Amino acid sequence: MPEPTKGEILIYGAGISGMVAAVNLAREGYKVTVREKEAGLGGSKMSNPSIHTTPLDPAATSKYTGVDISPALQPASSIALYLHNFRIQIPGHMTFHVERSSRKQSIDYLLYEECQKAGVRFEFSHPLKKEDISSLPPNTIIACGLNESVYEALDIPCVRWTAWMARGEYSDPSRENYAWVWLDESITEYGYISFCNGIYYNLLFTAEEEISDEALERYREFMSGAESFEEENWNFIQGVVPAGTGQMPALEKEGLILCGTMSGCIDPLFGFGISGALVSGKVAALAVTDPVRARAEFERFTRNFSKVYSFKRQVWYPLRRRVSLFEEIAKILGPERMLALLVDGIRHGRKNSAIPGFSPVSCN
Repeated sequence: MPEPTKGEILIYGAGISGMVAAVNLAREGYKVTVREKEAGLGGSKMSNPSIHTTPLDPAATSKYTGVDISPALQPASSIALYLHNFRIQIPGHMTFHVERSSRKQSIDYLLYEECQKAGVRFEFSHPLKKEDISSLPPNTIIACGLNESVYEALDIPCVRWTAWMARGEYSDPSRENYAWVWLDESITEYGYISFCNGIYYNLLFTAEEEISDEALERYREFMSGAESFEEENWNFIQGVVPAGTGQMPALEKEGLILCGTMSGCIDPLFGFGISGALVSGKVAALAVTDPVRARAEFERFTRNFSKVYSFKRQVWYPLRRRVSLFEEIAKILGPERMLALLVDGIRHGRKNSAIPGFSPVSCN
């Protein structure tokens, strides 16, 4: 006789966090159903397939989540930080490329395979509707990523972002596992590109204002001059991210369990979300099996969100409007000295950020 299940769990969202929660609960003996608004695996077609470069501790994160994610991670070979056209080469230590798609190289495919082994059931083309929320059963997990309609339905504070996005294939082996980040006064955030698994993802984005044609033109001039990279097929995209308040992180809302971006498990400074999605999926599963421990873990992982959020608003945004000053300082100090200061700052930030997976110690 098969062992009886502990109960049924419904999860909305077949992204990273939703599938981590699903596989953990299925292994615990729950009957898990994952509903996804897209027609298939791989996330939103608006931005996927895509490549993301993120700080991560693979061993600690795999141990914590119970899923070996290392096959889906490619170590970054190098990362270039550009202040306008001034280049600072940054080592790729503890930084990895992650593919979001339905391809076998992606983290989505890896997690889907684990879910299949654990007996998780999937229902695609099944979005979460506002009118369904009040009738959802207890312990329903909401992992709908960047779904604006769900944010509105649950009244989650958000910040609007707009972007120019491009993606495609590449054949130059020197680009493999390479990434750059570009800072300029024309945007509040940054431009970046990541090359991995034969595809690239290029995003120029800004928050709380409409991205301009001028910003795109400046970015294209930079790419052509500094990187000898041309791109013509740009798409305008927009959305929201749950960072409308420094008190954003929340494990529960209206009796529902939140995880991934829905719960605010993102880095409020640079927007890293991969590691937060992975770890918060495990925490969401704990919210079903051990709510007290889950709340403690969630608080531990997000304890510095408010502090980092305030730093971005009060310090980083004003400084971002003075990229020319940073560029002049970097030229005076030289790339090596500037790199040493950046590395020291990154180490300090990783140690104290408490963003899930961003700090090498946060999953231990």
